[in-house]
Amino acid sequence: MRFTPRRTTNQSNLILFSIIFIIFFISPSLTSHICAEQTVEVTETSEDEFEEFTEDDRLEEFSDDDEFEEFDETKEKSGNLDCASNPNSCSGCGPGVKSREQMYLKKALDWTLGILGFTLLTGVLVRFRSLRNLRGFFLIGSISILGFYKGACPCPISSFSNLFLAGFGVDIPWQHLVWFLGLIPITYLVGKVWCGWICHLGALQEVLFIPGRLNVFKGDRAQRIMKIFRWLLLATLITQLLITKTYMFDKIDPFRVAFNLLSINTTGWILLGLLIISSLFIYRPFCRSACPIGLVLGWVSNIPGASIIGVKGECRNCKVCSNACKVDAIHRYEKYSLLDNKECIACGDCLDTCPKKGLAFVRSGKTHKSVVKYENTDAR
Repeated sequence: MRFTPRRTTNQSNLILFSIIFIIFFISPSLTSHICAEQTVEVTETSEDEFEEFTEDDRLEEFSDDDEFEEFDETKEKSGNLDCASNPNSCSGCGPGVKSREQMYLKKALDWTLGILGFTLLTGVLVRFRSLRNLRGFFLIGSISILGFYKGACPCPISSFSNLFLAGFGVDIPWQHLVWFLGLIPITYLVGKVWCGWICHLGALQEVLFIPGRLNVFKGDRAQRIMKIFRWLLLATLITQLLITKTYMFDKIDPFRVAFNLLSINTTGWILLGLLIISSLFIYRPFCRSACPIGLVLGWVSNIPGASIIGVKGECRNCKVCSNACKVDAIHRYEKYSLLDNKECIACGDCLDTCPKKGLAFVRSGKTHKSVVKYENTDAR
């Protein structure tokens, strides 16, 4: 990644977007914190700690329950189930707990809408050559805020999993589904910029990557293997969700371990080690071989009218774009290059390097397909 601005104007843009980014993300947290303090203050003032305690109060307190009453296990279990299914049915799960849950869901929704808003913004920035060098700033900001500040949880993978759990009959708050569902229309409108500009999981891998060390997983066969592996993991995830009715990936999520420096089991640390080692030598290995979000969002490029990258000018078949594409969405064959928009992360590197400016964002359809074959349009 290059972080050096091309012009002084870009430096001012960088400062402007950094201020907006920080204010937009931190303000919901501060607002919720202030509201929580006010709630605690109201609760505390509602009770008079100096109210006189009488003997009658003490007797009344212990008169309702007989401490020697026989324990009824069936009654106890039934009460626990009622409490779990209806929070207002017991004093421990009353309106106070419900209001705190609503506050949490509102805060989570605010964050989600903010993240989706910035994702849409990057879809505009990537279309301007002078603004594409801001991508490094967004990746670092994503690592700092969505990663270390928010602890990498929740994330679109949990939102994606919750969507399946809801389909399998599990009671899931609709706020937990907005993140993944919101990315679908955004990807349709501006491309898969979530993956290339905002995703903290991809950003961490990109920061770790050391280019030019090992030329592994670059061939056509390696690409096919990683795609098959991603399909298998997606099927495994859906099967696990169907059988257990529980989201379990967060128990071993290596990104969560990396950003929190904490794991509840050894498997999380092992997966983190594999992630770090593979990311040093392979560009975004998790994105290309395991991530279900990138796989599903890639299907959007097949919808007519979706935003994709296509040939919109002269192509000399010069191999520059295929060499610039680190995610290998553009694969070079003997006499032509092939761009698969399902694998494209809309980073904009190919747009910057094309000497003829022959590549551009277009709408998929009869003229522009999601899989583009780059051939020489000029008699060399």
